[in-house]
Amino acid sequence: MNIRCKNCNSQFNIADHKLPKGRDAVFNCPKCREKIQIPAADSPAQVGTKDVAAAKSRSAAALQQQEKALIMVSEGPFLKPAIAAVRQLGYGMETAADPADAVKKMAYHVYPLMVLENSFDQGQKNILKHMNNLDMSVRRKTCLILLGRQFKTGDPMAALHASVNFVAGPDSLDHLQSVLSAALMEHKDFYRVYMDSMKAAGKA
Repeated sequence: MNIRCKNCNSQFNIADHKLPKGRDAVFNCPKCREKIQIPAADSPAQVGTKDVAAAKSRSAAALQQQEKALIMVSEGPFLKPAIAAVRQLGYGMETAADPADAVKKMAYHVYPLMVLENSFDQGQKNILKHMNNLDMSVRRKTCLILLGRQFKTGDPMAALHASVNFVAGPDSLDHLQSVLSAALMEHKDFYRVYMDSMKAAGKA
């Protein structure tokens, strides 16, 4: 091991086998007699284990901080494009097994992006009813996009009638990522203007 004295900057080499294992080594510099402390060296196996553990910890922290989207789409033409689009946008992804599962998930987490296929709720509109009953301070944090065979992508009247932020139809399947991206940007811009106006009025 190469050692440098912090006091006189002398450099010298000590054979690794002469250093105690599992504890710090302390000795005097041969030139200036200043004490030099050498921290205990971890074995290669220990270093590797620590590196892997640290990498896993960083990865877990990144996943926790990653914003999540909730996908509520039935098996069919919209499913794969929706999953691919959400991943391309950099969101973590959760799916719901059925409407009841979706509402349960929404009770514990606010999703900045939710993608709902019209047929997923089987015409009951339970998910839309749940969203409409949320306090606006919570509702405005979510961009809800409704997919359906009957929609023309971006139809504002259809979105207004369904009480969602955006609608997308079959004409969006080959570029759904850009459609979702534009809808999210529009949603953020709308509420940015709203919040700025509320601040100006002294209400936020």
